[in-house]
Amino acid sequence: MRCLVTGGSGFIGSHLVQKLLAAGHEVAVLDLRKPLVDVEWLACDVRDDLGDTFKGFDAVYHLAAISNARKASEFPTLAYSVNVIGTLNVLQAARRADVDRVLLASSSWLAGAQTGDVIEEGAPFRLTDINTVYGAAKLSQETLCYSFFSEFGGPSYTIMRYGIPYGERMWKGLVVRAFMDMAQRFGVVNIMGDGKQYREFLYVGDLCDAQVRALDPIARNKVYNFTGERPITVEELAQQVIQHFPAQIDYVPQARVEPKLKRIKNNTAKSELSWTPSISLEDGITYCVNWWLSLNDAEKQADYWMPELRTS
Repeated sequence: MRCLVTGGSGFIGSHLVQKLLAAGHEVAVLDLRKPLVDVEWLACDVRDDLGDTFKGFDAVYHLAAISNARKASEFPTLAYSVNVIGTLNVLQAARRADVDRVLLASSSWLAGAQTGDVIEEGAPFRLTDINTVYGAAKLSQETLCYSFFSEFGGPSYTIMRYGIPYGERMWKGLVVRAFMDMAQRFGVVNIMGDGKQYREFLYVGDLCDAQVRALDPIARNKVYNFTGERPITVEELAQQVIQHFPAQIDYVPQARVEPKLKRIKNNTAKSELSWTPSISLEDGITYCVNWWLSLNDAEKQADYWMPELRTS
C-alpha cells in the first residue's frame, strides 16, 4: 500500500516508517522535520490547508500532534490547534483525495475517563472525568474521525490508543529517558513516592508492529488499545535502568496526588490482529541504553520541542 505518515520524523513516527518499509509498503512522511530515512518528504504543517497533498495515498497514519500532556497544559491553544484543527485538516484532505482510511494515534490516557477499573475499548466515557487539555484534544480527534465517516461516508478510520511507549529516539521528558539521564549524570535515579505507580509500558517496536497490522481490513472503523502485556511499576523501570549504570534509586516525597490507576486491556488487538508484544522489559531497556550511550552530550540535552513549530 502507499502510506503517508504525518509526524513521521518524530519518536514513534520514525519507527513506524521503518516498520512499514520493512513490510513492503511505499511510505511518505508529512512533517516539519526531515525524515530519518530516504523517503518522500512533504514539509507541511497540519494546521494549514493541506489541499490535494494526499492524492494517491491508500492510507494516512495521523501521528502529528502535541504529544506531551504537560506541554498541552502549558500551551492549550497550541495543543488545540495542532491536535484538533490538525486532525480536521487531515480528514478533509483525506476525503478530498479519496483516501481509503485514516489511522489515528490516540491515547490510553483516555481510559481514566472510561467507566470501570479494567478498561476494554468499548467502555463508555464519563465526560466530566476528562480533566486535561490533552485528554480533551485526544477525544476530540477521535470524535472527528467518527463523525466524518458517519456524516460524509469517509474516510474510514482506525483509532489506535497507545499505551506508554518507550524506546530509541524518545523525546526529553519521557520517564525512561529521564531515568537514564539521572543515572548517568548523577548516579542516582529519583522516584517520587514508593515507586508502585504503574502503567502498561510498551516498547516502541511492538507498538509499531501493531500499527502495521492495523492496515488489515478487519481494523476498518475499529478502536484498539495498543498497550503492554502487564503493568510495570516505576520502581521496576528504575531497577532495570540502574543495571546499566553505576547508580542507585532514591525515593523522594510525592510532589502531586496520583490519579486512580486502571488496567487497560489489549485483548481486541490480540484476537483481531494476532498481535502480542514480544520485546521484554529487559531487552527494551537495553536497546534504550545502547541508543542513549551512542548520543553526544548536546544530543542528550536537546529538547524534543521543535523550535521551528510556530506557537500561534
